[in-house]
Amino acid sequence: MDKISNMYNFDDPPPEKLSLELFKIEKKIGKGQFSEVFRAECTWVELHVALKKIQVFEMVDQKARQDCLKEIDLLKQLNHVNVIRYYASFIDNNQLNIVLELAEAGDMSRMIKSPERIQESGYNFKSDLWSTGCLLYEMAALQSPFYGDKMNLYSLCKKIENCEYPPLPADIYSTQLRDLVSRCILPEASKRPETNEVLEVAEHMNNHFSPPDEQSPVPSTPQF
Repeated sequence: MDKISNMYNFDDPPPEKLSLELFKIEKKIGKGQFSEVFRAECTWVELHVALKKIQVFEMVDQKARQDCLKEIDLLKQLNHVNVIRYYASFIDNNQLNIVLELAEAGDMSRMIKSPERIQESGYNFKSDLWSTGCLLYEMAALQSPFYGDKMNLYSLCKKIENCEYPPLPADIYSTQLRDLVSRCILPEASKRPETNEVLEVAEHMNNHFSPPDEQSPVPSTPQF
């Protein structure tokens, strides 16, 4: 874990090394298998943030630890008005702490929760791929795949568990997009694609619609 250093890039950095003592925890706003997210206030500057605490040393899976490092590297590279901003990461109290921009409007609704999260049978990165598929569907169709008028929580959960949703129209959307969405929104987590597969498909689709000078190199053709 020595690759995770005490770093920060706040506009107005704290006067000392980052630690949990510099944050005033207000309330819990999210929870995962190995992590919890809190609304917190920075004590040295007038700023509220989302503080994500990850029990990284409790992860017996080495790949899960590496995924945490990759998450930080990815967040540090992102800089867009529509993407949650990364502020800092540090180790304290035997936890990996990630400081992020706070989304004041709250998080997404229950419609992107995977079947395993609804059944409370565990959570891993394949659950995030389910959510990615739901978001891609909603960006294309302008509504959740599991949306329904006058639908209560019970019926919503049943639709998600049974994976009941109308497919994206073939006469409007490409085969690549429809296949990617359908593979991400599978009830069995083990059958969903790996993250690198999703990235390859996304790069191929981006290159298809981008000018030649803006295209990124793609190592191989994705398999469907």
